[in-house]
Amino acid sequence: MRKRTLTTLLGAALAIVAAAPAQARLVYVKGAATLNPTVYVADDDGGNPHVLGPGHSPTISENGRWVAWVKPASPDRIVIRRADRRFGARRVGGAAQIGELRFSPNSRLLASVRGRNLYVHAIRSRKETRAARGHIRGFAFSPDSRTLVYGRANRSDFGAPADLYTAKPDGDGRRRITRDRRSLNQLWSPEGIVHDRQRWRAGDAPAYNLFEVQPDGGDFRRITRLRIPSLVSGLVPLEANPSGSRLLANFVGQDTTVGFRVNPRSGSVKSLDSDFENGFVAADLSDDGTTVVGHTGGPDPFRRHNVVTMPYRGGEQTVLVRRAMSPDWSR
Repeated sequence: MRKRTLTTLLGAALAIVAAAPAQARLVYVKGAATLNPTVYVADDDGGNPHVLGPGHSPTISENGRWVAWVKPASPDRIVIRRADRRFGARRVGGAAQIGELRFSPNSRLLASVRGRNLYVHAIRSRKETRAARGHIRGFAFSPDSRTLVYGRANRSDFGAPADLYTAKPDGDGRRRITRDRRSLNQLWSPEGIVHDRQRWRAGDAPAYNLFEVQPDGGDFRRITRLRIPSLVSGLVPLEANPSGSRLLANFVGQDTTVGFRVNPRSGSVKSLDSDFENGFVAADLSDDGTTVVGHTGGPDPFRRHNVVTMPYRGGEQTVLVRRAMSPDWSR
């Protein structure tokens, strides 16, 4: 009986170890304004840093196992590497213009905007498909990783009319879910697809406020009602907590990027820094919704930056990495 109990406990312990997620990690860039920017990986508190390779714009998978970034070349390349550095970086694709990179919530797929195409790369099989084509205006995975939502415009100019579409990662089943020609910059939260609806202004940048729509195009509602000053656009959604009750965004515009917290149910907003040009730029929200990671010093890469965390509800910043910017984490 004792041996059987010991065997059962040992088996349970092994199962827990096997099922445990990878260590929470932080990625960031040093030397962003130099000719040799470098991507680093560290523990989620900034300790135990290691070089991953030359490049910028890093993103880390939800399970903390994979890091992707843009490596300068001719043309630039997207590379991917294990966060534990067991193997060297491998090329995913290249293009003269590379936009956003993002892993799926299940950490099995990496989507990227390259030129006028949205590609999805399967990490295990290394198979790549084109999910959409056009002038992509943001994209996001559904919480179950089975669907993408993306904004698409027919022109390249800033403020061009755009709508939201959904499709499977292989591009099948495309469906148009907005027809207002004003929708872009989306985030698929647990409660719906949060996105910007732009209002055109003569001789000025378009103004953004946040709206929500369901994947079938129904239950369209407005979230925020900000008055947007000249030369800035407004809030761009970044991340939501698992319940959908907390939303992280950046307020963006000319020489402006600053983190904001948003209550997606009431529409109330609050800036995380009073300096809109040289303050706190938000990057990601912890899984429990309590902590925000970002960098100080505003969006200009030529300024001095530190990677920091701060409470979602505001408060003192904690420096994780000095002289670094563009963080992302799997915490």
